[in-house]
Amino acid sequence: MIDTLIFDFDGIVIDTETPNYVTWQQEFEALGVSLELVVWSEIIGGGTGTFDTFGHLEQLAGPQPDGEALKERQRRRHRALIDESPLLPGIRDYIDEARRTKMKLGVASSSSREWVEGHLAKRDLLGYFGAIATRDDVSNVKPDPELYLTVVEGLGSKPGNAVAIEDSYHGVTAAKRAGLWCVAVPNAMTRDMDFDQADILLDSLSDLPLDSLLSRLAEAARWR
Repeated sequence: MIDTLIFDFDGIVIDTETPNYVTWQQEFEALGVSLELVVWSEIIGGGTGTFDTFGHLEQLAGPQPDGEALKERQRRRHRALIDESPLLPGIRDYIDEARRTKMKLGVASSSSREWVEGHLAKRDLLGYFGAIATRDDVSNVKPDPELYLTVVEGLGSKPGNAVAIEDSYHGVTAAKRAGLWCVAVPNAMTRDMDFDQADILLDSLSDLPLDSLLSRLAEAARWR
């Protein structure tokens, strides 16, 4: 029986990925070059490597003597857009329904704890989650399963009793490697990724109420 709901953060709870890409793209375009989405998408949801966006910019446009000012300008624009970002559709309903039915709630994110908890606190959501795991808590981020296994253990649950809500290939891979059910909700930044591993694919959480989603997963479990 599924009694645990674990959310990815960036791109699932709020759209932090589009503002980050858009503000970096503005800096690239100002220098006459482009930040291709196919390149950017490699870092969404974690990834096993690191992508130096500013380094990539200098590869395309040449050395930037005012690099620190450029990076600070991008950060300010990004923060401003994030602060204005609402919860994504369906998130509040899923959290409220999960709490009503006494489900365990968690967050598994490849971002920093300061980032995740800060934005949850601003939206009065921090206290709703019994366990939060971030890149600060594990040796390996997504697609490694460690983040999900850490949250499941912290909630006192089991992987087979938990469903992950994800928006990226790396995230879905991490959840499935950990043994969780997984619902993929792609966004503008991730919709071209491979989501074949996901148990359910949705355009938005608002398209399917939580009770209906759990019923679909329960039916799938009978055929396993």
